[in-house]
Amino acid sequence: MAKKQRTEGQARADFISLCCIIALFLAALLIFINNVLPLIGVNISGGLINALNLIKDIALLLGIAFGAWRFVRNRGKLWRILYIVAIVLYVASAICGLF
Repeated sequence: MAKKQRTEGQARADFISLCCIIALFLAALLIFINNVLPLIGVNISGGLINALNLIKDIALLLGIAFGAWRFVRNRGKLWRILYIVAIVLYVASAICGLF
């Protein structure tokens, strides 16, 4: 039997899905750590939490950016400019959120 071959589109869709699921898992974990644990008297913070926040933000960016680009690429120049501005603002806020 021959192996099934994946197309580039399928590989991209799998990558986007992976980024989205990573963002979902980390967001759920971080919401629990930041909002639920302090209610029972446990406070967890530090470099590991900051690193997980950055990974979540990057995974979320990748998951959203590719889907949004599919929408924007066939639109006008204004849509592409707004897309780039939004991506730059997101990256800047994700990086500055660490400090």
